[in-house]
Amino acid sequence: MLGEQNTQEELLNAFHHDAQWWKLTLGYIETETRFIDQLLNAQIYKENTPNLFERLQKFNHEIDTRVRETKNLKKEIAEYEGKLQGILECQDISCDTFYLDNHKEIKDRYEEFYTGLNDFKIRVFNYIGGML
Repeated sequence: MLGEQNTQEELLNAFHHDAQWWKLTLGYIETETRFIDQLLNAQIYKENTPNLFERLQKFNHEIDTRVRETKNLKKEIAEYEGKLQGILECQDISCDTFYLDNHKEIKDRYEEFYTGLNDFKIRVFNYIGGML
């Protein structure tokens, strides 16, 4: 766990590594969401499926939301990365605490986003898989 035993340079490296990983996985997520969007809009579904249009519309609305969330999170992570150099300028505990808290906040936000996206993908795949 990062904390008082780590130097500011070690914290910077660890935080930067996390941000790089988040950006990498968000790139994969962008590809996945494009695929899901295409899958939802394909003309491959059985016409007599009850509530087909409504369910697909709901999934389409949710994929649009996920795409916006992905873009917003990418932007937030890029801004966060730009501020990380400030760790090296910290001279007191409150400054270090600020960076630790800030990192935990964005990490929690990313993990919540990632978990929600995976839940969404499972729902889409279960629904579509049952119709094909």
